[in-house]
Amino acid sequence: MGKVKKAVEDRGLTIHTMAIEKEHMNVERYEKVQQHFGAPKLVSAEEKLQRMRMIKSEDEMVKIREACRLADFAIEVGVSEIHEGKTEMEILAAIEYELKKAGVSQMSFSTMVLTGKNGASPHGTPGNTKVQRGDLVLFDLGVVHEGYCSDITRTVAYGDINDKQAEIYETVLKAQEAAVAASKPGVSCSEIDLTARNIIRNKGYGEFFPHRLGHGLGISVHEYPSLTETNSLELQSGMVYTIEPGIYVPNVAGVRIEDDLLITDTGCEVLTKFPKSLQIIK
Repeated sequence: MGKVKKAVEDRGLTIHTMAIEKEHMNVERYEKVQQHFGAPKLVSAEEKLQRMRMIKSEDEMVKIREACRLADFAIEVGVSEIHEGKTEMEILAAIEYELKKAGVSQMSFSTMVLTGKNGASPHGTPGNTKVQRGDLVLFDLGVVHEGYCSDITRTVAYGDINDKQAEIYETVLKAQEAAVAASKPGVSCSEIDLTARNIIRNKGYGEFFPHRLGHGLGISVHEYPSLTETNSLELQSGMVYTIEPGIYVPNVAGVRIEDDLLITDTGCEVLTKFPKSLQIIK
């Protein structure tokens, strides 16, 4: 804050209004503002900063691509750790241990490994539930590389699953792939969301897809654009975002499939590469 004050004084300015990121202004920082500038009027800078961050530079994309590569590696580790009787937390620990060995110091958010009925909670908490044959196992994780985030979800089967579980998986996969295929400059966020959402609705699972289709990625794991059925913002080259439809039927199954995408001049590039077709781990 002292450097800010010096820059203001060097320019002969008086601060009456200050734009801040309100999410990051705590009491300690506000008291420092008062100490140096009195009590300026505070206005939100979030909207402007979010829009500035939507379009990624080539340097940013180098970092995001590596974060996505590491996320793919993490899913590979997680799938290899699936064995009958292993707990969610044991699998999670193995994933993060291997990432640490690969030089990763920070995750984008708390890693999720959910098995069986636990996967039917969109934001469940891993625990001591053990993997059993016939379970769908859901992984949701992200890696921070040089300040930039990735975010991937995969769901795999441990042993044979029933017809209802398979139908849910194939519905989510079809919705996810359709939304990816529709992603290109000039298409609205709402159109992308509805491309996936209507497939799920038409199969009778609309009420079991309770969240938005996706969100932007960058120095934060949740940035602009927001892919909702009401957002008319058009996609532009350089945007990076997730596509992550899901179906969560209590006591039956939870399935989510998520990729990170970069909008290009002619379409999109899928940055996360781990296979999406249903994998049955024997």
